Amino acid sequence: MPNFKIVTDSTTELSAEEIDRYGITVIPLSSMIANVLYYDGVTITKPEFLEKMMNSKELPKSSQPAMGTFLDKYNELTADGSEVLSIHVTETLSGTVNSAHQAAKLAHGKVTVIDSKFCARAAAFQVLEAAKCAAEGLTVAEALPRVTAVKERTLLYICIVNLENMVKGGRIGKTMGRITTLLNIKANLKMIDGALTTDIKGRGTKAIVKRYEEIIEELKQKYLDVEAIGITHDGLSEYSNQIIGMLKAAFPNAEMYTSYASASVMTHAGPEAVSIQFLMKNK
Repeated sequence: MPNFKIVTDSTTELSAEEIDRYGITVIPLSSMIANVLYYDGVTITKPEFLEKMMNSKELPKSSQPAMGTFLDKYNELTADGSEVLSIHVTETLSGTVNSAHQAAKLAHGKVTVIDSKFCARAAAFQVLEAAKCAAEGLTVAEALPRVTAVKERTLLYICIVNLENMVKGGRIGKTMGRITTLLNIKANLKMIDGALTTDIKGRGTKAIVKRYEEIIEELKQKYLDVEAIGITHDGLSEYSNQIIGMLKAAFPNAEMYTSYASASVMTHAGPEAVSIQFLMKNK
């Protein structure tokens, strides 16, 4: 039996096969649309959520799991004397990791909680490394340096091409939203230490595609290779499929995983957004 068990949340976009193979526990986030509460990946599929979100006049309201949900699960998993390593979406996007920290303090067994400083597959890279460590018989203390090393080799970018959700959510004003739409402004963001910063802004998706041509060359110059690529999206479109094709051609040896984004990430990013996450190999 492994020396510790893994807990994460639904934003990490693990496949059903990965969850089953490593016995990972996934705590779902929830979202409310038109006064109906849905649990991410449990009571609604991601394509269904995207359709409802696009047809809703109001922005869906996403919620972190309750502290009690974590506490019950931690007590269940540690009842046999096992430790738990709990890895979650960055605090800047969700309070999930805070709920986990609170529960860990009250749990009967030993629970270590980590803010991944990422989301989606960028966080999943850390979860999967931890799961491999557990399968190898390592302790949590022995696994943590390997998980940290994966975090340090991870890059995350996200393309925002539709500002509708940002207007609905009040992140930008309606007037600014109309101006940026009129000028066809698109943005590519980069996540650094859990915070999203602007990488570039440009007119039209061609500017975004061109930026990924540059990113590919930058990665080839700085790193030995790409170990894995995660692609999470809010509906694929012509520009995102073009970027995916470029990545496949540039890094044929990289393991590539494509999925819809989690409901909470879709809500923030909006329709046709796509996030590219890289796990790099150092020179």
